[in-house]
Parts: sequence; structure tokens; C-alpha cells
Amino acid sequence: MKCWEEKGELIQEPFKRHIKLFLGPDKRNTPEINFTQAIIYPRYETDYHSHDRPELIYIVSGKGVAICDGEATPIEPDMVLWVRAGEKHQVKNTGDETLKLATVFVPGYSAADHIGRIRKAAEEAKGA
Repeated sequence: MKCWEEKGELIQEPFKRHIKLFLGPDKRNTPEINFTQAIIYPRYETDYHSHDRPELIYIVSGKGVAICDGEATPIEPDMVLWVRAGEKHQVKNTGDETLKLATVFVPGYSAADHIGRIRKAAEEAKGA
């Protein structure tokens, strides 16, 4: 798989980022796992959210802050975050470069469920 060839999905403000789902139940027939890349643009962040399953987050490049259950931790390349099921978390890009993450969920979410949740959070925050 040539990851650079994946189009991905652009999530609009206030949680502006670009997400590429490489593997999942409806992506290359891999129901056991989600493997995703997220590029968070400078000065943007994810919503503060939780999942019904754990998430592994590997910081590929850039710097920022991860907030897990209210506790802030500076993040930088070659760090790993393990987010337990139900744990509220958020990733903020506090720098001037893009923040690139690789994420894994087991079992995998469908692309519609995964991207749909992220789009809905952005739409709800925009309307608030």
C-alpha cells in the first residue's frame, strides 16, 4: 500500500485535520483493525472525546499536547499514547508545523463510523 496515494478526508474547523484510513472493516477487508493517519494542522486540535475501545496513538512528527482524562502531557515524535476504552482524550497541535499521528483501533471501526463521528463533532462544535 502506498499511503501517499490515499486521498483521505479533510475535516473542517474547528477540528481541522486530514485523516487517511488505510485499514479497516470496509477498507482492504481488515475487520480486526483500523490503521489511520491523522494530520492536525498548526494551532488546531481534536475534539475532547472517548471511544468504546482502546486507541494506540503514535506521534510521527510535530509537537503538541495530549490531554487524557484532564491530564496534559507534551508530545513529540517517537512517543506512543495508549488511550483506554472510555478515557476522554484530545490532541492539540501547539506548534507551527503539522502534527502527524498514526492511530490503531482493535477491533476496527468502519470508515463511515470513524470519519462520521469526527465530522459530527466538528459540525456540532461549529453550531454551538
